[in-house]
Amino acid sequence: MRRRTTPKFWLFMILTTVVVFSVSLGVLQARYGQGARELERIRDHRDDLDLEVRDLRDELEYAQTDDFIIRAARDQLGLIMPSEVRYVNGAR
Repeated sequence: MRRRTTPKFWLFMILTTVVVFSVSLGVLQARYGQGARELERIRDHRDDLDLEVRDLRDELEYAQTDDFIIRAARDQLGLIMPSEVRYVNGAR
């Protein structure tokens, strides 16, 4: 004698399948959202690093000019050009 499956069984199976797929979809969407936020954070950090690299390249280019060398010699070493006269204020 064979057992017949009832419509209640098939309804239960369909509802169980729908619930499992719904939960799986929710979990996948949550993971996708986390990944998208992480990707955006990494892209922002990359953009910040690109700006920093650009600034450092500009600074390096300026450091290789005569203007930079003259400014460094005046400010850091206290040197003057041969035709210049240094004035010293004795009142401190």
